[in-house]
Amino acid sequence: MSRSIIILSVLVALLSASCASLGKLSRHDFESGFYKLKVQGTAPSSVYTEVTADSIIVYPVASDGKNKFPDTSTSNSARISRIKKDNYFYKSSFTNNSIDIDLTSIIFKSRHSRDDVPNQFSADLDIAVYAGFRKDFYNIVSPVHPFQEDKSFIRQIGFDLGVFAGIGSSPVNPTVTNNLVSQEYDAMIFQKGFAGFISINKISVGLAVGFDNLFDKSRSLWIYNQKPYLGLIISVSSF
Repeated sequence: MSRSIIILSVLVALLSASCASLGKLSRHDFESGFYKLKVQGTAPSSVYTEVTADSIIVYPVASDGKNKFPDTSTSNSARISRIKKDNYFYKSSFTNNSIDIDLTSIIFKSRHSRDDVPNQFSADLDIAVYAGFRKDFYNIVSPVHPFQEDKSFIRQIGFDLGVFAGIGSSPVNPTVTNNLVSQEYDAMIFQKGFAGFISINKISVGLAVGFDNLFDKSRSLWIYNQKPYLGLIISVSSF
């Protein structure tokens, strides 16, 4: 079995395993767990936050040397929508770090000019598995308007950096093979590279630097084989 077929089989298995998560477009919501809490005028502290609907209960974190756990002997609580200027959590921020594994797609690629072919922009079908390190900020925002009562809310901003690998398609024709292939057709590619994301609430987009390998016999003739490109990448679903 060739290396290309092995790679394709592994990717298909990974994508199949993710089907159950396709409806879960973002798993980076503000949920119960361990965070770093930054309150105005204080240094960041480790806390456990219990999130239920519109309410939060925040416990300090204790440790027995190996494990950390919430210290339930003391806590602070609030309704998120009612956090105002005199509240302990006013303009506070919760942060956490995590390993991120997502299903992604590069919605367009910009390929640098090569030989006599000018810069090319492509939007061919592709899918990839992304893995990286993520940092999320959950900031409490309390709007103030003089003539109406506004509800406070959580604004999520996340930053992500990692690698991706997947499959896609790309046209093969005389132009991109220095006229060494006379036919025009779409060939399967293996793509991989590096990507960085920024997420704001439910939207997650980023930039990718990638490299494509053509699967078929024309790969040695294809001018973009293993050449870098710049792409716009989006998160489709989270594992």
